[in-house]
Order: sequence, then C-alpha cells, then structure tokens
Amino acid sequence: MTDTIDTMARVDAMAAHMTELKKLNYELPRYSGLQAGFDSVLAQFLSSRLADTHFEGRGLVLTAGTRSGKSHDIKNLLKGFAENPSPLQGGLERKYIRVSLRTSTTWKHLGSALLKTSGYFTDLDHRSSDMIWRRTEGQLQRKGVFIIHVDEAQHTMHDKSPKEIKTILDGFKDLMKRPEWPIVLILSGIPTLLDYLNQSDELIALLEPISYSDIAYNQQNLEEADAIMCAYGTAAKLDVSGLRDEDTYNRMIHGAARRWGRFIEMVVHSMAHAKASGRTELTRSDLAETFRRWTGASDSANVMLVDNPYRIEAHKLFPT
Repeated sequence: MTDTIDTMARVDAMAAHMTELKKLNYELPRYSGLQAGFDSVLAQFLSSRLADTHFEGRGLVLTAGTRSGKSHDIKNLLKGFAENPSPLQGGLERKYIRVSLRTSTTWKHLGSALLKTSGYFTDLDHRSSDMIWRRTEGQLQRKGVFIIHVDEAQHTMHDKSPKEIKTILDGFKDLMKRPEWPIVLILSGIPTLLDYLNQSDELIALLEPISYSDIAYNQQNLEEADAIMCAYGTAAKLDVSGLRDEDTYNRMIHGAARRWGRFIEMVVHSMAHAKASGRTELTRSDLAETFRRWTGASDSANVMLVDNPYRIEAHKLFPT
C-alpha cells in the first residue's frame, strides 16, 4: 500500500512540474515567419472584403515533420488572434475553429467534425456528405466563423483514389471561394501534404506555404538549444550549468530526431523527473532516462550515453 501511495505521489509531482514548465511557451525564431504568413493572408482577405471587389478567401499551409511543434505554434497563433482586443475591419469578429484529423478521415467526416466543433445542436453523421457540408457552411456563416484550421490535413487524402482526392481539393478551394461566406483556411501536416495540394492549380493559387526544417547541426541552433535549456532551467529552478556544451546539445538534437518540438519535450520531461526526485541540478543521466523511457533503449543504445550517438536510430522503439 505504501509503495502505491509513493508511486502516485511521484506521478502527481511529475505531472505538476510538467504542467508548470509547459506554461512557459518558448517561442522559437521561426514563429515570426508563421505570424507574418498569417498576417499576409488575413490582410488579403480583409482588403478584398473592404474593397467590395471579387471577394474570396485565402489560405496558409504549414508543413513539418512529426513532433516539430507546428500544431502548438498554430494554436498559439490563433489564440493570440482571438484575444487581440482591437476590432477587425469589415465588422468581422475574431472567431475560428480547429479540428485535428485521424488517418481514416473522409471529406464527409471533416464536414461533420467542423459542424460539431462549431456547436451544431445535433449529430448528422447519418446524413449525406452534401447535406452535412451545406449545414456546415451555413453554420459557419451564422456563427461568424471565418478562419478554419485543419490539422493533419493529409489524412483526408491518404489512401484515397485520384477521384476522391480531386473532390477533397475542390472542396478546400470551394470553402475559400464560396460567395456568401468565404473563409481563411489554415492547413497543417507533414511534408507529403504539399504533394496532394500541388495537384490543384486553382487551390495553390489561394495558398501561401510555410515549412519548418529539421534542426541542422550548426552554431545558430546550438545557441538556440542553449537558450531553451536556460529558459526552462530558470523556470524550474534547476542548475543546468553542467549540460551547457556542444556535445550534450548535439546528442539531444539527435535524440529528438532533429525536431524542435521533441527537443523541448526532452527538456521538459527531464526537468520534471529531476524536480519530482527532489534534486536541484539537471544532469545527463536525467536526459538519458528520458530517452530510455521514450524508446526503451538500453545504455548501449542510448544517445546520451554511448561514445558515438549518431550510429543510433533515435526515432524508433527498442525491445526492452
């Protein structure tokens, strides 16, 4: 019984420390590019509405590898947009909705998900795709929602026939060109999303692309890694001085599959573990323990411990 209580106390402590660290919301330099892209499509959208010319929506597409932090950045972007107290031109309200898709998502499922997220009063899953989308478009207009974020958008087209893919691409285009209520569309996903979108000349004419690259092994990114470590170390009140070197950061970058989102997760998880253990210093052993929990790697395959970490396939699970 005592062991169970001790285990739960440790879980509670780790969860509490992790929650506090996640509130830090470290902003990487790449975020300014995302903000600029969003500002660009929003300005185009508002200007065509105000000029009373041919009025159609615009869109943004963000692609990056898994665990890069793209969904996190767009959430913060839209949260900041909604909380901005300044009024929008044209009488629009700062309203948006976002959905994250599963692999099996169809065009009908997407319409139903948007309808539910917008607060529609009943479930229409049993109705036809055309009916669901008519209700969805009407609901968006009634609610004044003019920004939609579709996360993992490639799932709508995964394993679909060319005819189905064309229907989906035309559907995205029509959402932005609908005369009564065009929208600003934000799509995010892995790089293969661009392969699908590039099949429609009409759609890509309405979209602006932004991509997040994997972390390169260079001085600029080492400095960014150090800034992240120090920022979270200060927030956690942990001494990180023993880890502030090129070798440690490059090992962490490799262990995070060269993705900034995963790198920050490694920092947060390791610090929460150290804090829950009652320690005041973060060590390489903490980082190694996080990598072990993530992958099941033994000491002989742990990127934080072996002589040559780059021979290890960091982004995989090992048998334990």
